[in-house]
Amino acid sequence: MLEWWNQLCLGVFDTLLGWVLALPSDVALLTVSIGTAAILVLARPLTTDQALLKQVAADRRRLRELIREARQRRDRDALKRHRATRNMVSLYAIAAEGKPLLVAILPIAMLATWCFFRLEYHPPQPDQPVVLAAYTPLSAAGDVMHAVPVDGIESDGWVQRIEPRPQETPPYGLATWTLTPTAPAELLTVELDLHGRRLEHPITIGQRTYAEPLLFHDDDLVTELQLRQLKLFGIVPGIPALMLPPWIVAYLIVVIPFVFILKRLLHIA
Repeated sequence: MLEWWNQLCLGVFDTLLGWVLALPSDVALLTVSIGTAAILVLARPLTTDQALLKQVAADRRRLRELIREARQRRDRDALKRHRATRNMVSLYAIAAEGKPLLVAILPIAMLATWCFFRLEYHPPQPDQPVVLAAYTPLSAAGDVMHAVPVDGIESDGWVQRIEPRPQETPPYGLATWTLTPTAPAELLTVELDLHGRRLEHPITIGQRTYAEPLLFHDDDLVTELQLRQLKLFGIVPGIPALMLPPWIVAYLIVVIPFVFILKRLLHIA
């Protein structure tokens, strides 16, 4: 089911937004983020009574003024009355927010899935080294792991020893190869061999997209191409404690204010 969803999202948004990937990475991320804000804003006129929402906004502004005046007069009865009215008016606004979110949630969920596969990392480029890591059971530490030489890729050594990582949770063994692509390629496959077991890891070079960097194989073996994460302007960090990569943090930083900016520019309540 998850694979079907991923392929659906990639198919739809590669068609709609594939051109964005030809732009500089910062511009691509900004374009997608502002587009998300536009979806959220433009869904509102289709699903809400704009006249009512504008009246609600005007009433809330007036009630803030009345509450401020009541505080200055120290009129507790008026303050209580105005607050109760404000709460009632706010309920109209809260109830109206549900429909736009329901309309926007499907395209935004599909767009977010597409971003996970297209905007989280910088695609590998020729002459830029990248590390391929293989994670094994700790029992394999000390053994050697072979990478089959590939035309178009240079390595710091095709045979690497598996080093133990007992301090990690859970503990594991780790072998790494520093690979340097020498020319663009739509798809290359690096084969790793551990005691006759073959693992395949695809790599794209110099393309708009990248192959999935983290792959789970049989026998508790995992391979990862350690790509450089996309950071807006090279500075917006992720939040590891919340498992948020840098692109999501930047995405939220742009989307949230642009929702309010577009609402004001387009006069949408």
